[in-house]
Amino acid sequence: MNQAAEDEALAQFRRLIERAPPPLLDCAAHVPLYADPHCEPHRVVCTVRQWGEKLAARVPADSSPQHRLRLLNHFFFAELAFRANEAEYYEAANSHLHRVIERRTGIPISLSLVYMELGRAAGLKLHGVGFPGHFLVKLLTHDGALVIDVFAGGQALSAEALRARLAALAHGGEVLPLEIHLRVASERDILARLLRNLKAIHLRSGQTAAALQVQQRLVALRPDDADERRDRGLLFAQLECPRAAAEDFLAYLSMHPAPPDARQIRERLDQMQRAARRLN
Repeated sequence: MNQAAEDEALAQFRRLIERAPPPLLDCAAHVPLYADPHCEPHRVVCTVRQWGEKLAARVPADSSPQHRLRLLNHFFFAELAFRANEAEYYEAANSHLHRVIERRTGIPISLSLVYMELGRAAGLKLHGVGFPGHFLVKLLTHDGALVIDVFAGGQALSAEALRARLAALAHGGEVLPLEIHLRVASERDILARLLRNLKAIHLRSGQTAAALQVQQRLVALRPDDADERRDRGLLFAQLECPRAAAEDFLAYLSMHPAPPDARQIRERLDQMQRAARRLN
């Protein structure tokens, strides 16, 4: 993608996240433009909303949440045939919504995003939960809440099962109360997690330029997050863009005047400023 197309794709994403709250499905559908300028976000959004309308038409007005959930699970897993992509978990396409829609497979957060959109169309109060290591969905009912693992085929998880997952992740360390990990995630929280997953995938594959494009969106989404500015600066430095890197390092140090890595970042800042002067 040329620079003009990259700038326009980022500008489209910025316009969407300026809304309050940002439209989650639209934002997620626009993310892959950095990698695939032909991904047609509008078509993705229309497809998911048409599915939602199809499902909603089947739900009697007096249906209980439990009946609506059964209809959703049958529609999502049996009819649409969405499934977990365990074999290729660390593939960027699992976080690119147009590819998730085409292939009917993905990772916990991308599958949950589509699942929530359809469930809400069916009248369910579904919310994302940024559970450690594995994104989940919470269904709110008059009787309380049900926690659902979409990646596991819509499995409902008991409190005991959730605590066991936390204990396994803690590796013998302190485990915080379960309720803290079951807080509802905002649209921005969900988008940030989707983007951070993508960045990690690109970095794992050595795709620094792609990681920078994802990081640009994280900075746009979290403009007051000093760590995101620092991380973008580090990527600019790797890509030999010293002026941009120096600008981000300066911003990081001003936003976070006493960070634990201040000495290292000041050293990098000095290196980038000297490199920028050599370009003049």
